[in-house]
Amino acid sequence: MNKANQSRWKLLGGILIVIIVIHAIAISCIVSAQRSKRSETLIEMTPSESSTPAATAPKVQEQKKDKSGGFWSWLFGSGKKEQKTLEVIPVESVATTPKYRYKRTPSNPLFGKPFDFKYAKHGDFSEKEIPGSKGATSGIMVDLSTRKVLWEKNSSKQLPIASMVKMMTLFLAFEELEANPTLSLNSPVRISPEVLKVQRTGIIWLDPRETLPLSDLMKAATIKSANDAAVQIALFFSQGNIEEFITKMNAKALEMGMIGSNFVSPCGLPDKVKGNSLSTAQDMVILGERLLEEYPQYIKWSTTQLDYIRTGEKRTMLNATNKLVNPRYPGVDGLKTGYTDDAGYCLTFSVLRNGRRIVGCVTGFPSARRGRDPFCRKLIDWGYKRATELDKKP
Repeated sequence: MNKANQSRWKLLGGILIVIIVIHAIAISCIVSAQRSKRSETLIEMTPSESSTPAATAPKVQEQKKDKSGGFWSWLFGSGKKEQKTLEVIPVESVATTPKYRYKRTPSNPLFGKPFDFKYAKHGDFSEKEIPGSKGATSGIMVDLSTRKVLWEKNSSKQLPIASMVKMMTLFLAFEELEANPTLSLNSPVRISPEVLKVQRTGIIWLDPRETLPLSDLMKAATIKSANDAAVQIALFFSQGNIEEFITKMNAKALEMGMIGSNFVSPCGLPDKVKGNSLSTAQDMVILGERLLEEYPQYIKWSTTQLDYIRTGEKRTMLNATNKLVNPRYPGVDGLKTGYTDDAGYCLTFSVLRNGRRIVGCVTGFPSARRGRDPFCRKLIDWGYKRATELDKKP
């Protein structure tokens, strides 16, 4: 090959090498740019670009790769398979609202706040204003919409409260149901021989040979104020240890701030050794508000004038002991009556009119029909007028 041809081949080879180098550099730049773009997309993805909501999706981060070898490693291979390592960063669990079966979250924003006695009327009314107040040993009436006490008389005095004790028995029963998902209002309750020891007054004649749904017992204790039903409820939730249930009643009272209460039975009848269950009118309103706000099923029963349990020949009528639950007295929806010789005629009442809730308690009346009930009806009407007047005061 002559020198002219050699020169031509050298020139052609040089041009070819230059073309190869230029193409290699261009390809390397393109590949590098594409990798960088994919990495940024993984690392910096915003919530709107992700198909998973930002509140629950884990963040995925691509670790940096070993860049040794560069273009030639990519072009010819490094002998090792490149692996992507993904690091999953867990997201803290999101708190969920508890799901209740019988309980509800209180709707009153002032629920549980202290009562305001600033504008309360104290003591007895004149006979011209509201006749019959002298028959009450103690009492109180509160506008729960504002926490203002409208009237009170010896409202912090500890006194026997008779069957108003059943309000705590039923409240604790609902609490136990909520805490134990294996139980429900439909749970069958085998009647215990222990209930035959209950004084045979204000009862539904429970028989140890029968089994009733728990709801029937709770209805009977609420509507008819059945003493044997209340005792059976306590036996059911304490596996026969009634003292354990009473201990829980007193512990729950302290937890609620009912510092003037001491229970000795689940039904309100006096204990032969320990005497009477004691409480105050203020404590009964505190307990009444808890039932109103948290357990609507209780209010459904306490508003019932007539219901039945059992079927066939054993069908049992439940007449309401609270005679204020009547279409003639609008808005009254509970809560519980009580009577023993020591306590007199007692009543914790609740009324809802035009969105305003008033709750009160009276104790010690010598008569229900001629004393307690007519006084409470007049007291309620006076209370709503007084509450309207107090709306103008701070």
